[in-house]
Amino acid sequence: MSVAQVGLDRRPSGATGASILRPRNLALIACVVIAGWLVFVPLAALFYTAFTEDTGLGPGPYSLQNFVEAYSSWHVARLFGNSLIFATGTALVTLVMGGLVAWVVERTDAPLGGLFHALALLSFAIPGLLTAMAWILVLSPNIGWVNAMIKSTFGLSQAPFSIYSMGGMIWALSSHYFPLAYLTLGPALRVLDVRMEEAALVSGARYWQVVPKITLPLLRPAILSTVLLLFMLGMSSYEVPRLIGRPARIDVFTTDIQAATHSAPPEFGIASALSFTLLCICIVAVFFYRRSTRNAEAFATITGKGYMPTRIKLRKWRWPVALATFLLFAISLGLPLITLVWQSFYRNLAQPFVGSTGLASWENYQFILHYPIFVDAVKTSVLLAAMAATIIVLLTFVMAWIALRAVPRSGWVLDSLAFTPVAIPHVIIGASVLFAYLMLPIPVYNTIWILLIAYVTMYLPYGMRFISSGLTQIHKELEESAEVSGARVRQVFLRILLPLLLPVLLAAWIYIFVLAVRELSASVFLVGPGTHVLGTISLTMWEEGGSYGAVSALGVIQIMPLIVIVAALRWLELRVQRRAAAAAAKAAAG
Repeated sequence: MSVAQVGLDRRPSGATGASILRPRNLALIACVVIAGWLVFVPLAALFYTAFTEDTGLGPGPYSLQNFVEAYSSWHVARLFGNSLIFATGTALVTLVMGGLVAWVVERTDAPLGGLFHALALLSFAIPGLLTAMAWILVLSPNIGWVNAMIKSTFGLSQAPFSIYSMGGMIWALSSHYFPLAYLTLGPALRVLDVRMEEAALVSGARYWQVVPKITLPLLRPAILSTVLLLFMLGMSSYEVPRLIGRPARIDVFTTDIQAATHSAPPEFGIASALSFTLLCICIVAVFFYRRSTRNAEAFATITGKGYMPTRIKLRKWRWPVALATFLLFAISLGLPLITLVWQSFYRNLAQPFVGSTGLASWENYQFILHYPIFVDAVKTSVLLAAMAATIIVLLTFVMAWIALRAVPRSGWVLDSLAFTPVAIPHVIIGASVLFAYLMLPIPVYNTIWILLIAYVTMYLPYGMRFISSGLTQIHKELEESAEVSGARVRQVFLRILLPLLLPVLLAAWIYIFVLAVRELSASVFLVGPGTHVLGTISLTMWEEGGSYGAVSALGVIQIMPLIVIVAALRWLELRVQRRAAAAAAKAAAG
């Protein structure tokens, strides 16, 4: 062996030791540790609690008794069936509603497309809890004003509709989530090259043959990802099953898990055992999605061979289609919102368009604004949402840069860790965070800090997706040029990446803030005597049988600021689109 070969053999050993201590690798290790702690510590606590005896004073010796008690009765079969029917029905109904809106906005020349897109974004300002409350006021057999109006108009003795049914649950959640289906399917329809469909039509195929044989297969990744997302949201939904399912005696996993943790004494072990089924269902759904879309290049329609997106000309059907789409938004989103606003001005039950309900007043708003717990809840919710959004944006900014730029070969580990909570229902995150910090010697139980940990864990994937997408659009040659000129990493971040990514960072911050302010599924496990949030006090006021007007006023007060915030998100989106269009026009002119 020559001296040169010996030198080559020895170099990697020393280089490896030095490279581990490089700032970029240390940052990678730190981010992996943080993400791993947020994700795996609660899951480890969930596993540990499930396989140990529940003594009432904490976990005892290892045992399978929790699984025996949780799965030895026919009740669990009913839970499984109800959860699957609810999630599957919600996914299919929501897919059809959102898919129709996406087709109208992205594939046709129907007017009002910009309005529909704005309405879809504004729907995120309405928490699911308030949507469920509003649909009860609309379609309850006893107090629903639509039922009352139909009964008085047609002289019926019984209400024609009942929100307290499986169909009512599916409709209540679908009407809330169909704008999300539109937003996920819209980009895929926008870039679908219709020349393939035109070629089939010219060859003699009917349109009803083209859709199942060409259009839907090309959209399979987008459809599967949307169905997966909606199915998981249905499985992990808590608000609708709590408010509508429980009175109808339709139990699902989320409500049973929460009931076990709030029983006397708390049955943490049984709650953990029940969580296993819910977690496994979501993991299996993710597995089948990845298996079905692993050959994504087979569905690509944008190539270098003259890609040309075109719209279908509806001609005389333009306005009828637009009005039908507007009617869908008016019924699914406008009807609940109008009901909440109307009821908020009356102390007792008020049924719009039915009869006289007394004089409207601001009494409910005055009561809520002077309600001490409400003021504390607003402060807590806003503070938690702002802290969670700030921490997630800053953390994922660094994580995305490390994964895509600094150490791309190992970055997939970090990206996978950050994306893992997507497959974990929020109810399980709330329960597992509770179990973890009841056992760990970290004094965060019954404080806002345990809520902050849960929020950061739940919404970490959203920040990672936002910023990773934005960072991939910035060519790394800008950073390389700065480094060659002598710039440090801190200067690259502050002078190059931060100004270019600022719209994306602001959009991610606003989106996470809105989600955190309206969160309930995990908060219901973690709130303590002094840590009220808006979702939990709304639920408490509703279930304690207080005034419908006061609860509606509380909902309207929550929704109005969120609408302003979501409108700001829309403004940012339009600004980014204009900037991209101007850059493209400038490049074409040059």
